[in-house]
Amino acid sequence: MTKLALSTLNQQIVVAKHIVKHGSINRYEADAIGVCHLAARIKELKYKGFPFGWIDQQVIDPHGIKHNGVRRYWFNLSVMTDEQKQLLNKLIGS
Repeated sequence: MTKLALSTLNQQIVVAKHIVKHGSINRYEADAIGVCHLAARIKELKYKGFPFGWIDQQVIDPHGIKHNGVRRYWFNLSVMTDEQKQLLNKLIGS
């Protein structure tokens, strides 16, 4: 995907859609879809009330370099209320 200078809100939507479609996201996947500063976008989504789970992983970046402690995020659907699920659907346009 071509990198785009998306607004913060648009980047939040792109992150949410990616997580819903693929189950989770890390910083390299976010970069590939034009999202800057994934941790900031996750924090903003948390402030909107969305619960997240995460794990730190070892990842090989697009240049073949190995990185430890790369955080992978996903929505914690098991604790998400119906209201939060409706808000998520509204955010991603479902």
